[in-house]
Amino acid sequence: MPIKIKSAFLVVLFWCFSVWQPLQAAVIEDLFDARIAVSDQSNRAQSAAFAVAFKQVLLKVRGNRDILANGQVKQAISKPTRFIRSYSYENQESQLYIVVNFEPQRIETLVRNAGFPIWDKRRPDTLVWLVIESINGDKEIVNSEKFPESFEWLHQQGQLRGVRLIEPLWDLDDRQALNIYDIWGGFTLNLNRASERYGVNSVLSARIYQQKDPDNNIQASNTWIADWTMLGGGKLLSGQVSGADENVIVRKLVDDLADNLALKYAVDLTSINPNENKIELTFKNLKSMTDYAHVLEFLESLSVVSHGSLVRQVGEQATFELALLGTEDDLKAVLRLDKHVQAVLDEFGQPIGELEFFWVK
Repeated sequence: MPIKIKSAFLVVLFWCFSVWQPLQAAVIEDLFDARIAVSDQSNRAQSAAFAVAFKQVLLKVRGNRDILANGQVKQAISKPTRFIRSYSYENQESQLYIVVNFEPQRIETLVRNAGFPIWDKRRPDTLVWLVIESINGDKEIVNSEKFPESFEWLHQQGQLRGVRLIEPLWDLDDRQALNIYDIWGGFTLNLNRASERYGVNSVLSARIYQQKDPDNNIQASNTWIADWTMLGGGKLLSGQVSGADENVIVRKLVDDLADNLALKYAVDLTSINPNENKIELTFKNLKSMTDYAHVLEFLESLSVVSHGSLVRQVGEQATFELALLGTEDDLKAVLRLDKHVQAVLDEFGQPIGELEFFWVK
């Protein structure tokens, strides 16, 4: 059974106190690119690779696997060439690859017209705590040193799904804050405390084991199971995946992680009118016209922003008006994930204003 969530109130309370804590986040620059292994450069191999590449890009842009079941999207996948901007071939270690770059505007239009949210390229880093139980019942921490193949699959799947995964250091600080049985039991309060030093807003933990006969507690099949728990943004989720081996398990863990992160961070544009949904925010330390231009360019690059303009300027303080393709909460969620944006805090570390920031170069 999936791990039962413990100490939920305390964990939610902890996350609430860190609302504007600086967070580690990745900017996924290759959302519209895919690299597919092919046997040759024939038209047949190329067409098959285009379809696979198209699916990968759609998954990264949407973030959730539900998009691949949509009829409109399926029809587009059958004719991917009109979405392709460029492609090339490259060889690496005797393997031929085709590298495909898709047209961002056309991809986003397809996703939106099909009724799906768009996930911005700024995405939370996820800290991963894993423990595995061997056939004889011994439990081990899963890290890249002891389980290099599993971690290689983990990061490869993360790249395919547009998420970046962080491995704990497992240094003295980690070992004092957390032990194997905290992860195995899904003790979320301890997991959250141990994760605080990494400055992340997304934590995935899981126990991995082989399915057993419930009557005699011995291995019943070759099926592997992972019970997982996700912490992030004041929310707790749990679930279970199964597979033929540990490497299949870690890929499925990443799939579940990406699906759930996209549900939280992707912006639903279907009910938003940017002409009616406008908001103002302020940056306090802009010292030149170059700074103003950089901030405006940054704001307009956000998937939740339709367009923006500078409306007031007093000394080093500038106020921008944004037309949003989402809600104010969507905007705040994206801003928290960017290293250039820092909330203006009071002496107790709490935000002074809802939308007042420093620009960090």
